[in-house]
Amino acid sequence: MVDSGIIEASDINGMPIKIGTAVKYINSDTVGFVTNIKKDADGVWALVDKTDLYYKVEVLVVTEIGIRKEEKEHEITATDALDYINKQVQMMDAQDTKGIHGVGGG
Repeated sequence: MVDSGIIEASDINGMPIKIGTAVKYINSDTVGFVTNIKKDADGVWALVDKTDLYYKVEVLVVTEIGIRKEEKEHEITATDALDYINKQVQMMDAQDTKGIHGVGGG
C-alpha cells in the first residue's frame, strides 16, 4: 500500500475532517476552521484557527459556521426599541446639567 501523505480524520460522530472543515470543540463550544491535521503516537489532531490549538479529533464535531454561541442575534421589537429610547430620555432628564457650560471653539 502506498502512503498518500493524507491523514484520515473523523469527528466524534465519524464525519470526515479535512483542512477547511468547520468544527466545534465539544467541551467549550468553540467554533473554528481546521487549518492543519497531524498524527502522532497519541492519535490524530486538528489545529483550529479560532484558538490556534490542536485538538484530538475525537473531541470535535463537524458543524456549519453560522452564528456562534456568543454571537447569537437577538430580535429587537418596536416595543423594545421604544422602551430603550424612553429609558434614555428618563436618564437624560434626571441628570443635573445646570453646572455644565458649552465650550466655544471659535
